[in-house]
Amino acid sequence: MIYYFAYGSNLHPVRLAQRVPSAELIGVAEYSHHKLVFHKKGYDASGKCNMLHSGSGPDLIYGAIYQMRREHKDVLDRHEGNGHGYADDLITVRHGSRQYTCFTYFARESHIVDGLKPYHWYKRLVLLGARYLGFPPFYISSIEAVESVEDPAPERRQEKACLIEKINNYRARHGG
Repeated sequence: MIYYFAYGSNLHPVRLAQRVPSAELIGVAEYSHHKLVFHKKGYDASGKCNMLHSGSGPDLIYGAIYQMRREHKDVLDRHEGNGHGYADDLITVRHGSRQYTCFTYFARESHIVDGLKPYHWYKRLVLLGARYLGFPPFYISSIEAVESVEDPAPERRQEKACLIEKINNYRARHGG
């Protein structure tokens, strides 16, 4: 088993299970000296999440630690574009009294474009995960404040609307 630190659209367990069936939520963790930004250019030309190193002590990212089978990492790498916009690296985070060494994804310099905006559905996925995991209100407000735009691809919008409905139904049955 390996550990993954999710901080963007993979935060919610329903979303991640869609990609990685073996993923199991361990809990929430913080990663300091970094801040959440939506400046990674996605394959669809919209803004995706990145953990930007700020060097500032007060800056931190909230994320979820997931445990998953090692052989499923390749599947997640393909979904995330590892090697094509993102690069994975190891970080150490704490949950409760235990430290976890997790892989996570950082945007490559070649794919950072200031001024990008996420699509509405993408921002919604990040918010649904943050709310489900009980992130602090100030952090959720900072995500809500990010300006987003409509996805011009109707098929993708519909696909993501179905995923969001599935997450909302899960929330209604399981709380959060």
